Amino acid sequence: MAVPCRAVPAAYEAELSAVLFRGGWADVDLVASLDYAGWLPASDIASASDFGVRMDQWVARVFGVRGFAQ
Repeated sequence: MAVPCRAVPAAYEAELSAVLFRGGWADVDLVASLDYAGWLPASDIASASDFGVRMDQWVARVFGVRGFAQ
């Protein structure tokens, strides 16, 4: 069952999937193990730079590191 995620166990093995759609929203899903999967909030994206900022936040949340976009 997919649920909103707060903390990700075993983040070094996690997978993050982001699909950006017209209209300012994205599907952002993660899988950390067979027992742990969820989604991250991704609506009201205002611009490409806003998406980049959010991607940095998602990467940090899932993997515990900062992304490369600034």
